[in-house]
Amino acid sequence: MYIFTHNMAELDILGVLEGGMSTYCENGIGLFYTQPVNTISNIVIFVSAYFSYQLVRTYRIKNLIIRILPLIIVLAAIGSILWHGIPNLLTSFADLVPLSAFVLVSFFFLLDKCLPNKSLVWGSLFAFVLIQFPFIFGIFPSFNGLLPYSIVLIFGLFALFGLARRYKALVSQLIFVLLIFIIALFFRTIDHTICSRLSIGTHSLWHILNALVFYLSVRFFVKLERKEQES
Repeated sequence: MYIFTHNMAELDILGVLEGGMSTYCENGIGLFYTQPVNTISNIVIFVSAYFSYQLVRTYRIKNLIIRILPLIIVLAAIGSILWHGIPNLLTSFADLVPLSAFVLVSFFFLLDKCLPNKSLVWGSLFAFVLIQFPFIFGIFPSFNGLLPYSIVLIFGLFALFGLARRYKALVSQLIFVLLIFIIALFFRTIDHTICSRLSIGTHSLWHILNALVFYLSVRFFVKLERKEQES
């Protein structure tokens, strides 16, 4: 579960047509070879998308929200490769938009399961985006993404409590997803501080663990959908 990876304050609008922006230990001017580990580590996200698609196809899921998630994961992998390979304003959006879409679509699906009507669902999503805006546009410091991603975690916990009563058997799986996300966020956050000891940083571990969270999230949604169809 992810959203708003980059802070607008970190982006150089003059760099739209040429690389040069990098906010990671693994640093350089772009062109796909200055952040090789960060770039290549996105391969696992393609793997996650493939297995997510296989889940959806195997269980013949008809829910459109779940069916589009593997495609969003593919776009997230492509966007991240472009961002780490040629960091500029355009590739930042290529990275940011699919991740944001995954979070919003996932929250819509979960909130729709635990809230009594669509007005509350849309209101909750609007509140989520509104809270994120100060971090997106650099009004508040994000501390390398820690604060905005913590908000994602809080909303995930909100969905967890909402689902706990109705889907007790599946709650432990959502807890596991959130725990993996916390570990991933830890590695993303310490990337800057560990540069002196590890030149490639730890951002690639964020990609690898996120790939796992993507897949586990889709698996959870599939099981949730099947359980609801059976009841």
